[in-house]
Amino acid sequence: MDSPIVKWERQGIAMLGGRRSEGIYKLALHWEYVFAVSGFSVFNLDCAICFNPFVITAETRKRSLPPEPILEKILVQRAFTPYQILDALHSITKQKSDDTIYFLLAPCKQFFDPDVADEEGLFLLEKMVLCLEKIRSLKIPTLIVESLKYDHKNFQKILPKLIDLSGDFWELQIEERLSRIKIRKENLLE
Repeated sequence: MDSPIVKWERQGIAMLGGRRSEGIYKLALHWEYVFAVSGFSVFNLDCAICFNPFVITAETRKRSLPPEPILEKILVQRAFTPYQILDALHSITKQKSDDTIYFLLAPCKQFFDPDVADEEGLFLLEKMVLCLEKIRSLKIPTLIVESLKYDHKNFQKILPKLIDLSGDFWELQIEERLSRIKIRKENLLE
């Protein structure tokens, strides 16, 4: 399950999609572990309470490693409103670091909150896309991890834009209790 990130150039945005119930966020945390063990720092913008440190510690225990040094390489910031998400994305554009991988866990979810009017949510989602375009242009290695199933009408408008932004797009699929990663879009090296 590590193959996509091993091949990922880390020169912009990639996306992992799937269903929350099928474990996309658990897989993302496993990938965070892989990057941390490889010497990278990880910044995790958690927009839906997806970060679970016990997933990371389970990985360290499988390999008889102390969890603390790995957890110290992972910074978690939680964002519960569209405005907090946009502020965090603006901050990422200002603090590029060559040894940091950025994970955005469920960045769209808060824009669909019933307290956010549909028009305002769509406007703010468009602002998020602009921030992500800036992140891509700066070649900041960022992995968007998002559910591919929301009932909100604005999701159908924004998902194609997120996919277009991504150089790589992988989908976690579960069939007959077996998981696989389907490559939906791959950045071709020139």
